[in-house]
Amino acid sequence: MIFLSNYKGFCVQKKKILFLGAGYACLSTIKALKDEFFENAQVSLINNNSYHYHTILLHKVASGEDVLGPKFDILPLLNSKIDFIQDEVIKISKDKVYAKNGEYEFDILVCGLGFEKETFGIKGMQKYALSIDNYENALKVNEEIYKKIKNYKSSQNEDDLKIAVCGGGLSGVEFVSSLAKELINFCQKEGVDYQKIQLCIIEAMDHILPMFEKKISQKAKSELEKFGIKVYEKSKIIECKENEILLEDQTSIKANTIVWTAGIRGNRVIENSLDFPSVRSRIEVDEFLHPLNIKDSHRYFFIGDNSICKNPQTNTPYPPTAQLALRQGAYAAKALTKLIKEEKFEKEFKFISGNTICSIGKDYAIGTILHKTISGKIAIKLKIFIEKLWQYQLEGIKGFFR
Repeated sequence: MIFLSNYKGFCVQKKKILFLGAGYACLSTIKALKDEFFENAQVSLINNNSYHYHTILLHKVASGEDVLGPKFDILPLLNSKIDFIQDEVIKISKDKVYAKNGEYEFDILVCGLGFEKETFGIKGMQKYALSIDNYENALKVNEEIYKKIKNYKSSQNEDDLKIAVCGGGLSGVEFVSSLAKELINFCQKEGVDYQKIQLCIIEAMDHILPMFEKKISQKAKSELEKFGIKVYEKSKIIECKENEILLEDQTSIKANTIVWTAGIRGNRVIENSLDFPSVRSRIEVDEFLHPLNIKDSHRYFFIGDNSICKNPQTNTPYPPTAQLALRQGAYAAKALTKLIKEEKFEKEFKFISGNTICSIGKDYAIGTILHKTISGKIAIKLKIFIEKLWQYQLEGIKGFFR
């Protein structure tokens, strides 16, 4: 089928724009495109399920604090002219995407396939640890924890009440603190003594939340300990067994639920796509978000967690955050608008990081805003506001009050 469009009095064939993934990166690109873009391009989006999830809220799904709120049906979020395809991408070539149920050609590719769990080769971690790397896995964590606590009532196996979180970064701290709050209420309802619950969080670096200065991370540690959470710092994990964690100093931590939150890598589709050289399933991009050392690189945008985007001043990669993905999406929308009109777009992608907030339960948070530290109730209110901004971008005022 030939798709024709009128531009400046000329009849031209519409370019096929193919988006991969319905995470922050691709959806922020799509939401930033004006209606006229979809009149003048044939746009398709492939995703492996029919919903988008607010990734930075997955810890709430896993803890039980908010199971449904972070999940959004995709179709109502999209322009009606976008062809949505639910399929599982397997690999990408220079002109075609291969998926489980079909092959898809494109003129321009926008790849935002997201991340997967990275266990850094720790023995047994892939096999025995749960993870919070997508919505379905977060639900599994939730189900496993609450099932084991209910099981304890008949088994009296105290290891069912032991939960170990491997990784003291943002995800780990937000999850374990949210979980502690939820378990206080759940245990009261189920008639289980919360004091018997043993929650711990394990971090290999000198202190939890290593992206922050130690002084502010210690505030987070103090808050966690108020919930009875044991915090292990300078504790390198060397092996994960079934229901047991072994540390480098030979400490053994028993737990019938083990959750990995310590590392991510790009989507495995990237390493399967040999036309695009990658590192840990991520593709390094230039200042225009095009892959390096690829012919006709202007036809490809790699954004979000499957890209390596470097700070030009330090030549070091930016951390793969939601904030970065959203900024990349807004930039890609501007570039695509020019590209389908065959106009030059020479503005380089710029990103300034430094704003990070970590929630510790519902009523407290720590973080840095404009490189200044904040904590307490003002920090949690600001974090909630920032989270709602994405929901507003997706659904308008309805999303803000979701």
